[in-house]
Amino acid sequence: MSDFLSNFTSDKYKKDAEEQELVTPDTEIPETAMENVTPDLSEVANYDAVSDDDVLADTTIRGLSCEMLDEETNAEDFNEITDVKDFNDTSEDKLDNENFNDVSDDELASFLRELADVSSEDDLVVKDQFFAKKQKIKRGIIAGSGLLAVIVITWFYYGQTHVKLPDFIGKSVSTAQTWADEHKVKLEVKRVYDFDKEANIVIKESDKNRTISKKKTVNLTASLGANPKEKIELPDFSKMPVAEAREFIKKNKLENTSVQLDYSETVAKDTYLKQTFANQSVTPETFKREDNLTLYYSKGKEPVVQNIDVPDFSSQTKEQINTWSKEKGVKVTFETAGSETIEADKVISQSVAKGQKVSKADIMIIKLSLGKPMTVPDFSRFTFDESSGAAKNLPVISKQVYNDTVPYGGFISQSIPAGTQYFAKDTIPDIMAVYSLGRVYIKDLKGQTEGDLQGTFYNDYTSKGANIAYRVQYVNSPETKGTVVGQSSLNEFVPLSCTIFIQISNGHEK
Repeated sequence: MSDFLSNFTSDKYKKDAEEQELVTPDTEIPETAMENVTPDLSEVANYDAVSDDDVLADTTIRGLSCEMLDEETNAEDFNEITDVKDFNDTSEDKLDNENFNDVSDDELASFLRELADVSSEDDLVVKDQFFAKKQKIKRGIIAGSGLLAVIVITWFYYGQTHVKLPDFIGKSVSTAQTWADEHKVKLEVKRVYDFDKEANIVIKESDKNRTISKKKTVNLTASLGANPKEKIELPDFSKMPVAEAREFIKKNKLENTSVQLDYSETVAKDTYLKQTFANQSVTPETFKREDNLTLYYSKGKEPVVQNIDVPDFSSQTKEQINTWSKEKGVKVTFETAGSETIEADKVISQSVAKGQKVSKADIMIIKLSLGKPMTVPDFSRFTFDESSGAAKNLPVISKQVYNDTVPYGGFISQSIPAGTQYFAKDTIPDIMAVYSLGRVYIKDLKGQTEGDLQGTFYNDYTSKGANIAYRVQYVNSPETKGTVVGQSSLNEFVPLSCTIFIQISNGHEK
């Protein structure tokens, strides 16, 4: 019996396990294998008496199997320890071959306790190996997560501080500046004249299509277009049609040179008319690209089309009508006339009525009011005494003069013709109305002194249109010296022009 139990001792079990390579430091026992480790006690149940220790041992063995069922195993570990089943089969064969009738209850209980101890030690080995593996995986996960975090942070920082520079060549400076503002990149633009490139177009770029730091300044070279200071040799435009002139302007990039088309009644269409420089000091020989030049070419004759609507000018002033005339290109001629009802500077009439149409070739006549007129009357219809009040608001001077043909009181003349009109804005001259005093009559001058003769002849004759002269003759007379004592014409009519001899006393009797 002792030999039989010795086959199941701890040392024997470890030895057999090592020989069968059931347990290795790196092997985990699968659940199915542990089921086979449990001894088959069905045969032991034939014994009539089983002690409490036997039941305890049996419970321990089954507990071991349950604990091992909870451990995670893999297919490779299961294949490495399939030999455990063989070990159990061997033990069962031995139990079958032994005579159980020779085994005592004490020996059987002792055997089961040793078997339980061996299983507990093997379980600890398996658990330690599984814990070590989990720790190794955990450390690997932590290390990998840290490395990934470093990579992500580095990539984010690089992306925030670096940017890929596009190719701006051929694009506008404003496009490049917009991009620079969006990405917070500083631009430095150098500008040069380039005849082949339009102004503000990028012609050179540093670091294009490369990733750069946002702190780096991007250098661009942009075109200023053609050099405005360049001297241009002008052709004889008078020999060029308008199409060739425009082609010359485009080819030489003369941005300040323009072509203007005007109607002409004498010059054929598309033919040169004239050229003008904005700066009078510029000549064709000194012309530069920056100078202003206007070329005038003919559009031919202006077509006569009555497509311009005529408005009502009755409420408009002369200045407003002139503005309309310039805008529409319609010629307007002004006439003036007095009006008793329409105030000054307002329209009395228009040659083309409101709503009708005219062309630029038509001429309109607008009659403007001068206001209420002041008309010079016919003074021949008035007497001398009535003449001063014949014309209201007009300055009238009435005058009487001698006349050989017009009888006394008759009308002789007026300085301003009858019917002449004056208006408030005019400078009105004095109107002279002349009436007749009849023929010149020489009255008696005796008793007057020589000194009185000057006033008498001027006031009575000369100032009234008579050309009467006098000559003095001194004669002996008892009258006071210097007194008129005789005259050649006395109390009689004389011609408008004549000479009267006046005798003056010298104070001597004889």
